[in-house]
Amino acid sequence: MVNEGISEVLCKWLSSLFPTSIIRSEEDRIEVYEVEDGYSIGYRMAYCIMTKCGFELSDCYRNLGQCIVHCVENGFVPTYIAVPEDYPHLRRLEKILGVINLPIGLITISPEGQVRVVIKPHVP
Repeated sequence: MVNEGISEVLCKWLSSLFPTSIIRSEEDRIEVYEVEDGYSIGYRMAYCIMTKCGFELSDCYRNLGQCIVHCVENGFVPTYIAVPEDYPHLRRLEKILGVINLPIGLITISPEGQVRVVIKPHVP
């Protein structure tokens, strides 16, 4: 499944989970914003999903690093890496994300378009 297909499937899935949130899709990530009430209406990032993960091992590590940087720079917002179910480095990602103590999780997408949260983020 190519990155465009992953983004499309994830946007539909997120829309069903967060019908009142704003979902913004960019080239390499999807961001979910919650509307905050107060003196003025504002938006707060609730989740981020990194969708561009190349098939080379160096691409995998680069995407993992970008995910960590994005998570930390945005105030430890729960962040996910989304990959196809048949991703060649899936076990390696599962092992790494299973032991780090950051709010970073892993999502897989089947060829049929089914979304599964494999690892939930470690939320403090």
